[in-house]
Amino acid sequence: MWALIVERRRPQYGQEFFDSRWAIFEHYDAIQPYLAKKHQQRYALHPAVGPATLVHERLRRHQGIDELVGLLDETRSLIGQPTRDRASIEFNLQYCRQMLTVYAIHLERLVAVASIRDLAAEQREHNHPGLSTRVKQLNEEVSGFFPGDHTLDHHAVALVSAEQRYQQALTAAGQRVIDQGGRSLDFEVLSAEEYLEAARHAPLALLSQFGDDLVVDPPAAWLDAGALMETVEDFAPRVRVRSRPPMPQVPQEPDPAQRMVEARTRERSRQEHLAERVLLEGEEADLTDELRRSRWRTSARLLADLMGLDADPYAPYQLRIAIEVIVDRIGWVTYLHPVYLSRRTGGQQAQPLRRRERGRHDAL
Repeated sequence: MWALIVERRRPQYGQEFFDSRWAIFEHYDAIQPYLAKKHQQRYALHPAVGPATLVHERLRRHQGIDELVGLLDETRSLIGQPTRDRASIEFNLQYCRQMLTVYAIHLERLVAVASIRDLAAEQREHNHPGLSTRVKQLNEEVSGFFPGDHTLDHHAVALVSAEQRYQQALTAAGQRVIDQGGRSLDFEVLSAEEYLEAARHAPLALLSQFGDDLVVDPPAAWLDAGALMETVEDFAPRVRVRSRPPMPQVPQEPDPAQRMVEARTRERSRQEHLAERVLLEGEEADLTDELRRSRWRTSARLLADLMGLDADPYAPYQLRIAIEVIVDRIGWVTYLHPVYLSRRTGGQQAQPLRRRERGRHDAL
């Protein structure tokens, strides 16, 4: 089970990624075959890989400033030796000047484009005390131990100029962090250690200016009797009394049968208005032309309504459909029968009722 968990936590890398890293290790002799044989499957890691990893981590964390300070101290120690290696001293002066110039350009670019949080983090990495003092002392020692050597004197002066440019870029970065962070009231710009250091060692006049732009509400420490009683009631134990829940209010719905009767009445009224519109105060009307001019859906709806009136024994309307067929290839309704609607007389209207009564008598 533990092996399965370890296998799941292990990151998965592709074959190309592994081959590229393996080629780098072989190029720098960081990994070597265990035995000098062909088709060797066992390899051993060089002991220098561990310290190299630590050095790389230190360079990444402090941007190489510690190494530059160490090189300045080493150059001063070379100048103080009885047998001075002038070539090494000149190389170290040039290298230190170049690195300070690179750091200055890097900070100038960050001041122009980086955010204040990234700029503050970068400034912490470059904050190394004693750098300016070391550069000044190295310049004085070069002038004192190599009088008349204009080349070394030129390199020493150029080193001081590069260090001044670096300090100006570092000051501009800090000034931008202070100005922009102060206007936005972003308290995450500085770390907790920096706030603690400022609270311990900063002058009181400077600390008093910290809260000038902050807006806070004064604490309300006064309480009246009413607020005190409400607070006591909130903390007092309460007795829970069970009460009967209210009766649900069920809305009264209309009778379904009544709704069906009303719907049938509305439908009957609509059909009667339709029949009266067709008859136009006459006794009989020909609906053939109207059906031919209408679409299929309208014609079917009209015929269905009139058939319903004709089937109702109490409705004074009669629908008659002829036998002949009319075919129209151009119109919407391609074929139909002639249709006539007429109003029933009193004898015709009573006949279905007598027929209905006779059928009821036979059934009995």
